[in-house]
Amino acid sequence: MANPLYGQNKADDFINNEISLRRGNYGVHEYFEVVDLSTADDDDVSASLSILIPQGAVIIDAALIAMRLATSAHGDVALEVHNAAVADDAASGGTEIVGADVASNASSPDQDCDCSSDGTVGEATTMADLKDVDRTGAVTYLHVTAKEDCSSMTGSPQVGVYVKWVGPAAVAI
Repeated sequence: MANPLYGQNKADDFINNEISLRRGNYGVHEYFEVVDLSTADDDDVSASLSILIPQGAVIIDAALIAMRLATSAHGDVALEVHNAAVADDAASGGTEIVGADVASNASSPDQDCDCSSDGTVGEATTMADLKDVDRTGAVTYLHVTAKEDCSSMTGSPQVGVYVKWVGPAAVAI
């Protein structure tokens, strides 16, 4: 129905939708966090991000970058998504989205992020050709997972985690 004072504005519905989406913080979001890797057994969580992505998101890009290397020859890690928080050094149980074990060898390069003493600071691994990761049916926790036995890893290795998604804004945990 037209506004009797101003007449019908064809953009009213669009503007109202935009305002309601902003109130819900829906849109395209990017997040980057540097996390300290902890010792962990193979396929156990080594670090978790300090956010979760609420239900209704689609991850469209992700990457890991070696920020600081271990002082031992241990430190291959991957990025996994899960619908629950998992403690460090506990079995991951998530779905890998960046790393050597991603379905169809989609990561670029097709390898885990190497934070061992043999790695290279600044070397990145991305989800590259992996099709968008649909998380619309579950909340998303992001875990950096050991992809080798890192239980005797030494030093203070760090990895940078980048995630880009469409949907609701992240929530601090």
